[in-house]
Amino acid sequence: MLWLARNEDAAYYSYPANQWALLMGLEDPERAGARRVQEAIRWLDREGFVLQERRQGAPSHIRLLNDNGDGRPYQAPGPAMRNANKKEKAANLYVQLAAGFWTRGWVAHLSGSAIAMYLVLLHEQKGEESKSVWIAPRMGQERFDLSDETRRKGLKELVDQHLATVRKRPLHQGLFNEAYRTRNVYDLTARGLDLGEYGENPFF
Repeated sequence: MLWLARNEDAAYYSYPANQWALLMGLEDPERAGARRVQEAIRWLDREGFVLQERRQGAPSHIRLLNDNGDGRPYQAPGPAMRNANKKEKAANLYVQLAAGFWTRGWVAHLSGSAIAMYLVLLHEQKGEESKSVWIAPRMGQERFDLSDETRRKGLKELVDQHLATVRKRPLHQGLFNEAYRTRNVYDLTARGLDLGEYGENPFF
């Protein structure tokens, strides 16, 4: 829904659940896929991310709300960043996913852990595409409220799917210290979502 909003504040949707399921490449879109979509929309409504207005004999009317879950009307971050003060800019910082996340079916193929860690890596790059990122367990828990299992599982899946690469970076502890420690740092694959190996979405 955020992707379809296209930087517009007024975002309303009235699509049947099976059409959402088809768009995302979910299996069995007429039944199981549609149920997954309906459950997700109910969750989003309950948590204050959308306002769902049920209509008899017609698809629900869905209004997109603020993506921080405070229940306020949605405001597109792009326009909000223009002429914003420092505090407002901090509140509206965002990362942008490549279109391939949707059009190549990654949204249905990747686990929640992998998607979460992809967003974390994007966030930590802070717009520098060539920046390598190290995500410590403590950072994952305190900054992003992610368990160590989610962090490890998500990063491994991104590497396995060739959406990220991992390498060891030495931590030099002193000129005469013979014991060198290393840490894993991650680099997102350039255009990985658009050029990745997963391309089974029938709408690609």
